[in-house]
Amino acid sequence: MGIMLVYDITQEKSFENIKNWIRNIEENASTDVEKMLLGNKCELNEKRQVTKERGEQLAVEYGIKFLETSAKNSINVEEAFFTLARDIKIKMEKRMEANNPPKGHQLKANEPPRKPGLGWLSKCNFF
Repeated sequence: MGIMLVYDITQEKSFENIKNWIRNIEENASTDVEKMLLGNKCELNEKRQVTKERGEQLAVEYGIKFLETSAKNSINVEEAFFTLARDIKIKMEKRMEANNPPKGHQLKANEPPRKPGLGWLSKCNFF
């Protein structure tokens, strides 16, 4: 599961509410939910009340990713959704692998995990 926390860069109050939203998520959502912080309306830089640096700083504080977006001008919107989806997928794959390790194979310290469901493919040779 993933949650995008969106604030309006032209409205200080919406940014201030992010901490309350994160607290609600921590109290009510699954502990492994992926979160991402988005500062929307970046096309309105002349009306900006929240600096990009403050958004980045808050994201670092909570250990989540950050992007500035413009839904109106389609800036970073697709990237935000793809990033969150990719992070959810990676987390799910790791969970599946931890719960179902390949039989007869122990992962070494620096060995990358195998992709679930492709074990047969690594044993085939294609010419």
